[in-house]
Amino acid sequence: MTTNKSPEKPRHIDARVNRIGIDDLITAFGAPDGVHDLATLRAFVGGRLRRPAWPLPEWTDAIRSTPAADTVLADAAPLLTGVEVTGREHGRSRRYGFHYLNWLSPGVHAWLLTGDDQYLHAFEQHFDDWVEQRDSVTGEWPGLDVIWYSLGTWARCRSFLPTLEVLTDSALSDRVWGRLVVTLVGGARWAYDEHDVFRHGNWQLVCATELLHISAVLPDLMEADSWASRARQRIDEHLLLDVYGDGGHYERSPGYHKMCLSALQTAAMIDSRFAEHPKLTAMHDWLCELVSSGGWIPHLQDSHIEWPALSLLRGSYVLDNPLLARIAAQWLSPEAFATEAAALPAWADAARQQRWMDTVATAYDHKVPAPPPSTVLADSGYVVLRADELRAVINYGPHIEHELESHSHRAVLDLVLDGWDQPLLWEAGGPPSYDDPEYLTWYQSGRGHNTVLVDDQELGTDRGVSIEPLVDTGRVAVFTGRHRGNVVPQSRTVTMVRQEPAFVVVSDSASADGHVFRACWQAISPWRQVGSLAYDASAPDGPGLLLVEVGDAETTEVASTEGVARRPLAGGVADYGPLHSLVLTRDSGVFTTVLVPHEGAQPADVRVTALGSSLTVDHGNTVDRIDASSWVRTVGGLLSWATGWRVRELRDREQVLFRSAAEVDVEATVVEGGLRLEVTCAGRCGLRVPHGRGLLLNGVSITAESDDEGWAHLTLPYAGRWIVEGARHD
Repeated sequence: MTTNKSPEKPRHIDARVNRIGIDDLITAFGAPDGVHDLATLRAFVGGRLRRPAWPLPEWTDAIRSTPAADTVLADAAPLLTGVEVTGREHGRSRRYGFHYLNWLSPGVHAWLLTGDDQYLHAFEQHFDDWVEQRDSVTGEWPGLDVIWYSLGTWARCRSFLPTLEVLTDSALSDRVWGRLVVTLVGGARWAYDEHDVFRHGNWQLVCATELLHISAVLPDLMEADSWASRARQRIDEHLLLDVYGDGGHYERSPGYHKMCLSALQTAAMIDSRFAEHPKLTAMHDWLCELVSSGGWIPHLQDSHIEWPALSLLRGSYVLDNPLLARIAAQWLSPEAFATEAAALPAWADAARQQRWMDTVATAYDHKVPAPPPSTVLADSGYVVLRADELRAVINYGPHIEHELESHSHRAVLDLVLDGWDQPLLWEAGGPPSYDDPEYLTWYQSGRGHNTVLVDDQELGTDRGVSIEPLVDTGRVAVFTGRHRGNVVPQSRTVTMVRQEPAFVVVSDSASADGHVFRACWQAISPWRQVGSLAYDASAPDGPGLLLVEVGDAETTEVASTEGVARRPLAGGVADYGPLHSLVLTRDSGVFTTVLVPHEGAQPADVRVTALGSSLTVDHGNTVDRIDASSWVRTVGGLLSWATGWRVRELRDREQVLFRSAAEVDVEATVVEGGLRLEVTCAGRCGLRVPHGRGLLLNGVSITAESDDEGWAHLTLPYAGRWIVEGARHD
């Protein structure tokens, strides 16, 4: 929702920022002896300039004769024909981004790659024109200057500091060189004045890192020490208050998280204290938790689809952590890996440089540990459930404010699924531009997510989410949450069975009458009906997702609509395409949805039936019986395994497999004709199991008292996970 409040301090743009003359600039450098004009200042700065965090010469040498070099030349081509430098043809939000001047950088990059001065002259002309006209540019966001605001000063500094290193000793005119420096100095002065107190969000954090960066690259500036001091203070505060304990960034968006992580990597290159901060390590780990087997992270909370491999490789370099490079290598070709590694400057510390070279040389030789079966990012509000080929990411986090507009989507307890490296259940994600007319009504709206809407109202910002502790018995994982963001209290349970055939059951409920409930399910392939309340969305060659809704087809209205969303493609890119919505409407908030993924283009023959609160999913030879707190699987009519969570009893049809004096999590399997029970208890607990010969408790032979009904009585002495073997199974 748009706010009318200015996102930054009242205007503080004066001559110190945008009217810095030659004498002012010389004074800013302390009026060194012998410096009296731009030429002598340029010579002075050139002799004392320190290297930026990510220098261009190494990068251009690394990409030379690669497809990346071709991309640079293609991006630089428009500069040779002319660019309208005010950005007047761009929309409200895009006009701000245009003045980050990222479009200018390919001119310098192409010049470095080719040595062709036409690219340098094009950069010079367009930058000079921009300086001449920038003060005439106005924006449409109240209280937010197009040029002098946090993201503008950050982005130009990030781009121009590496540029300054290579252009100081070049054919660039003294006049334009001076304009480049005063743009940097003016931006730093503005940022120093703006960020005198802590403020949540990505704007201040990234701006502070570049304030530190310029102070390190141009240490002779009289204000450099004060800039560095303020920058360090703000960065410390953001690491404390703006990075969660689980490593996620405050706004919960993978895209903005990666943007802030990149900025903090720059800070760590300048001050090793930040490289040693545990929150920076946690931020890299956060990416590893959310990345799919295909190497991408879903576009949650206004994010783009993110491929974190290069960020993780750079993190390996910054943190001196070989594991991050090995993880990155999973999704990078050896050529791409080597190119990125070669673009990073050599460490002055010979021992550390050798460790980095060893990391690069051996990254593909090491097996990366498998991710855990489930992950709870409790502060960020995400749960990840994993099977061999199936993964669910569930969002239960809060609505987060932002400097300008919240990036929090109007959905909670929503989820996405992926399998075989492809999205199966997807969502609208982030827009092409925040000027998109459907930004609020589709991309942020609950309509574009896998959630249940109430009366077609948007989710409120006060969601009141509560969740139960995640249950993970090994074969089955269960997430349960509740919220009141739609006024009507709603709950959702997501249960994943991992053993093949792996699938997910989503149970929604809301105890309220007089409302209209719409369950929305999104896929990148069109939904086609394959049975009563059964629909399949499959790519031409697979994979696909079968959706079966339990309930009365006569009282369920079904509709299909279409929106737009990015989808991940090979090579670390994404494009926009149709997102197909299946919408099931009822006057009851109760939905039970079975989601069965399949690798091929055709779904398996699956029959779903309900009897009271029990659900049976029949795959043919394999049958699953699911209750509110238990899951039993039979194969060929015989028990394969059974599991229960927070239960006192577990049954296989009419046979009771075990009883407990307290609520426990339990998994039962048949081993050599007997029962093997894995029980997790919260404290001392009595059990009864079918009497058998040779009972073992965690491998220790025990004597258990038996009763007349054939039960053996034993005690779990304290909290923990226990294995009982040798119980009878008929």
